[in-house]
Amino acid sequence: MKTTTSQFPFYMLLFGVAFLSSLVIVPAYGRSEEERVLRYHQLNHTWPPEKYIPETPGWRKLFEHRLRQVAEIKDRSDRFEGLAQSLSAGVLQQNFTEHGFGLARAPEPLMEDLRRAIREGIAKGPRLESHINAITDPRPWFIDRPDLTRRVLDELQDYPEAWTGFPLTPVTAYGFRLYRNTSRLHVHVDKTETHVISFILHIDSSDDADPWPILIEDLHGTTHEVTLKSGDLLFYESSKCFHGRPRPLNGSWYSSVFVHYYPTFGYKENFDKLAKVNRIPPNWADEPTAQYEIPLQMHGTTMEEPMCPNFWCNTKFSKKWSGPGEEGYILNPDGTKRVMNLPKEGGCKDKHEHCAIWSSWQTKECDTNYGYMKENCPRSCGLCKAGSVISDEL
Repeated sequence: MKTTTSQFPFYMLLFGVAFLSSLVIVPAYGRSEEERVLRYHQLNHTWPPEKYIPETPGWRKLFEHRLRQVAEIKDRSDRFEGLAQSLSAGVLQQNFTEHGFGLARAPEPLMEDLRRAIREGIAKGPRLESHINAITDPRPWFIDRPDLTRRVLDELQDYPEAWTGFPLTPVTAYGFRLYRNTSRLHVHVDKTETHVISFILHIDSSDDADPWPILIEDLHGTTHEVTLKSGDLLFYESSKCFHGRPRPLNGSWYSSVFVHYYPTFGYKENFDKLAKVNRIPPNWADEPTAQYEIPLQMHGTTMEEPMCPNFWCNTKFSKKWSGPGEEGYILNPDGTKRVMNLPKEGGCKDKHEHCAIWSSWQTKECDTNYGYMKENCPRSCGLCKAGSVISDEL
């Protein structure tokens, strides 16, 4: 049969679809898969990984299991993303604390203003937050109060530094988000570039809301579910420890603010955005031939176990505990606590409201405009005297 002009594009389209479906599409930052594999071998990587960070038995066991789960994901793109996230957290990203998270309390005068703002914002009518893959429907409400998120950054800067024991550069205070009834937050880790040390500040919840724990894995491989009370600060290594709220919220709303930092000295200079991609093994695209592990489902960079109760099997075996934290102390997940030594009033402080923005990773004003920043933004640039934040653990 003669091929007409109108038929030709259709056959070519079929050929193109078949050809493209046979290719392995790799999000390798502009490089070919051959170049990525070459770099893998140049770095002397092996598979499976020989070392994990940290080298605690529980952490190794946890991530050996997760990497086997990811290898059995059928969708290639999801398998690639699952490997990147798991390798980054379990094998590559350095840890900065012994446990990976801790619990403290925020000052009550700040909390009173935050709670009032939430209730007023609900009465006026909050907006809908933009869609995020990590959060199931219904979409959260969002209350915009930059004046108060600025206060959170300014008044609580010393708190995560007291937990880690070293200066931190603030990236963002994100809020106020209000999760809504039946919402779930898929398990995930945060951006390795900037969201390294973080805290969640639980502000308030509706009167009809049941306790809604956050799930987090500590650096010894133990899964915890921590129920936060209003005013509780949960410090955590957010690009290291997988966390989420896989259980559905039962209640009208639940509000928090999320604050993220990276270590002021040495982190951004040594950060390698290609490290997690380079660590993925050459045979990652091989189709799985068996299903031995609990099925893992990816949602963008986040994950869930849809066949398990509460969408995450370890909720059955998690260590469950609750706030409130103790004012002036940091509670560790192993049941110990330590004094949170904060600098005295009138100590090293920023003099300008825009210091956090000027000192950000992108602007680099602390380096390019050192004299001015040293005088006016010493806190944001990490130039306060050593010992202003003391840790009895690190």
